[in-house]
Amino acid sequence: MDHAEQATDSHGNQNEGKKNTNLGQKRSPQGRDKGRGNGDRAIAISASGIHSGDRGIFVTCDKGQEKKCLREISDILSEYIDSTSKPSQEPDFGSYGAEMDIEAAILAELESLRSMSSTTGTSNPKLSFITLDIPCVSFIRFPANSKGETSLNPVDTVRNVCEEASRKDSTGPRSRYVKRLTPVSMIRKTLNNGLESLCDEVLPPEFRVDSTDEERSAGCKFAIRPTIRNNDKLNRDDVIRMVADRIAALGAGRHSVDLKGYDKLVLIDVYRNVVGMSVVGNEFERLRRFNLAELHATHLGEVDSAKASGATQG
Repeated sequence: MDHAEQATDSHGNQNEGKKNTNLGQKRSPQGRDKGRGNGDRAIAISASGIHSGDRGIFVTCDKGQEKKCLREISDILSEYIDSTSKPSQEPDFGSYGAEMDIEAAILAELESLRSMSSTTGTSNPKLSFITLDIPCVSFIRFPANSKGETSLNPVDTVRNVCEEASRKDSTGPRSRYVKRLTPVSMIRKTLNNGLESLCDEVLPPEFRVDSTDEERSAGCKFAIRPTIRNNDKLNRDDVIRMVADRIAALGAGRHSVDLKGYDKLVLIDVYRNVVGMSVVGNEFERLRRFNLAELHATHLGEVDSAKASGATQG
């Protein structure tokens, strides 16, 4: 039984006869591109490749627009990061009383901000924008500390950015070049049982059933969606079978496959000799499979329809 929805990758042609062991293009003297986004902020675009242990987002665009796409997503993500790192509320100096020195109130607020910074890390973590040696696809690496931990969750980031874009009253930057965003919770090498170890890292928090925990005792409906680019070693059906078997074992037989009405969707991205995985919810379809261009086009279509309706009535 096929445990995945059919996924078509328009850029997934295998690169037969081309032997190249690098994960990304070789860095040239022009390998770092200083581009400007909608703001006046430069970003560094490199071809350093994808490595085991990376977390981040695959982003697609039209052919030839990769660097413009990365500059645009840099603006979008920076705005998202800034909005989530702001204090939850403005300081209430009135609470200190009229007799309290205003300087003491300011010092207290500064101390609160320092505390928040030490807890969450830097408020504007440095993202890495990576071009790949295939057209239309790039990668954004999230920063990690010495323990490999990152303050940004790829799944939450993509979901929240798309939720914001889906709102009719959204004030965020519009997507002109960015198309689909695919979160990657973890990347491993495909060699040496890399896919198996990836399953052990990513799947248990989402699919392990605990009979002692009421919230985790019930099964769920799931689907699997693999995308394979420039790799002729991993077979799509074998990938699906392996992941489905791991999910079945974690769920003690309580999970079931549902390609249309799933509760959770496992996204698997294979690129050359690395494989990434994440688990998203059923909002994936509602949010146009995390395609920013389609989400924004939906709003434009509604505006055009409203104008046409008004012209007809008038």
